[in-house]
Amino acid sequence: MTSLIPGTYVEGWHEKAKVEKMKYKQLGKTDMFVSQVSIGGSVAGGVYPDDVTLNDIKDSFITALKAGLNYIDTAPFYGETRSETVIGEILKEVPREAYYLATKVGRYKNDMKIGFDFSRETVMAEFEQSLKRLGVDYVDVLQVHDFEFCRNTEKIARETLVALDDLRKSGKVRYIGITGYPLDDFHKVLDSTDVKVDTILSYSRNIFTDNTLQDHLSQFKSKELGIINASPTGMGLLTCRGPPEWHPARKHLKDLCKLASEYCKEKGVELGKLSVYHTLQCEDIDTTLLGFGNLRILNE
Repeated sequence: MTSLIPGTYVEGWHEKAKVEKMKYKQLGKTDMFVSQVSIGGSVAGGVYPDDVTLNDIKDSFITALKAGLNYIDTAPFYGETRSETVIGEILKEVPREAYYLATKVGRYKNDMKIGFDFSRETVMAEFEQSLKRLGVDYVDVLQVHDFEFCRNTEKIARETLVALDDLRKSGKVRYIGITGYPLDDFHKVLDSTDVKVDTILSYSRNIFTDNTLQDHLSQFKSKELGIINASPTGMGLLTCRGPPEWHPARKHLKDLCKLASEYCKEKGVELGKLSVYHTLQCEDIDTTLLGFGNLRILNE
């Protein structure tokens, strides 16, 4: 990580003093130097039960971008298009050169029975809708969302990623990536495709209760991949407020984290802040996505 003025800096729009304090790192072998902490779009989609308004989200996003956070990650799945729609409205007030933008394909609905479609036809059609919602004519990174739910590595490798590669060749996408939870499955896809994959996104795998991402970093680095870390609080598990009702963790783990949160409360410390600090200590991660919907959470 180094402090530098990134290519996304816009004179007169950014707060230069804050940008100069921000740490940046090259995302894999791309031409993007991304902020150590980046903007996750799930909160904008209402995925977490934060009591925030659209104005709160807008103010926090603009404040973060002006301070030098320069990578935004969203998906049509977050709020079933709400995140992309909200972020698209916000970005109308932001110079396009001031940020890198990533979205996803493959996962669209909350209903697990109909929520996934990794076919070329759907990927192409849905991506065009994402561009319209976001109000842009290209994205910097397009990712296959939660590829493990396809249950067919060959389909992802031979069809879905080929579709993304064609979008890259068209100029509507600059780089392509894959996102998921089971770390071993990343290697199965990466080793079975002829498509150049630029990034991987892993979530809840570099936290106090699960640091298995670190066991895979050298392999990812050997493939010249940009490494994006998401959910540094384990999707709210490691916060004083606790996880949302839908959180998939087992009861014994939730109980353990609740004890940790109660201890932190007694000491006047936010567990979520400690969890984010913990994940930022890993130098091999290029950027960590942080979800926030108001200035209080951002300032913490």
